[in-house]
Amino acid sequence: MTNDGDAVFPLDAEALALFDAKGELPGRHIPQSGRSNAAKVRRILQLTRDLAGGSIEGLRILDVGCGEGVYAIEAALHGADVLAVDGRTERMAAGAACAERHGLRNVRFEQRDARALNADQIGTFDVVYLLGILYHFDAPEVFDVLRAMRALCRRFMLIDTLVASAPEADVEWDGQHYEGKRVREHEDQDSAAVRGARVLRSLDHTGWTAVLQCHAPVEPDKAADRITLVASAGRPVRLSTYPWSNVPGGGR
Repeated sequence: MTNDGDAVFPLDAEALALFDAKGELPGRHIPQSGRSNAAKVRRILQLTRDLAGGSIEGLRILDVGCGEGVYAIEAALHGADVLAVDGRTERMAAGAACAERHGLRNVRFEQRDARALNADQIGTFDVVYLLGILYHFDAPEVFDVLRAMRALCRRFMLIDTLVASAPEADVEWDGQHYEGKRVREHEDQDSAAVRGARVLRSLDHTGWTAVLQCHAPVEPDKAADRITLVASAGRPVRLSTYPWSNVPGGGR
């Protein structure tokens, strides 16, 4: 399916209701859930098109932790070839059914653990989405996941995640120190069934040449400690004017 211009593809009422309720849980208010999530979807698709040179059509996109698949489906409607993966099937099944009803053959939904993704199994991608999933990983898993995503990504990755405005923990990885904050999502005694039922939490418990923070398109309800990042999978520039800087860790 191709729709990389200004046309809007008509989705059925069941699909619109699914995305209108995205992220909403009884008794809990989550910023940018439900209809307000439209601002985030617009930001991600606009970034994808602009950074890809003006067209989404033909891009190979990996959506990690896809949930209902709203980003995957929207990208597929714009002509991308999308693989949407999630560790759970509860929400993903609804997105797969939506794609099937609308004849979207260029998006696939598969149950896969983000920590076990590799190019030998799924290939490589022009764009990788890590939207609302990175903060579910503790150290050192978060670094391992980012390294794995770098191996899968040919052009750029879009990250939407929480950041620690007041770091409380310091961890070391690959000779570098990183500050952050740990948030417990499950108790040690919680059963697998209890953990699995918490569909907006974790399943249990780099190498980019440029990383940019996005401020537009605007997301009016975005929390102060949540940001959107663009990580470019390019080739490091080597300098003639400051040759000592070409050596890792070089400096004067």
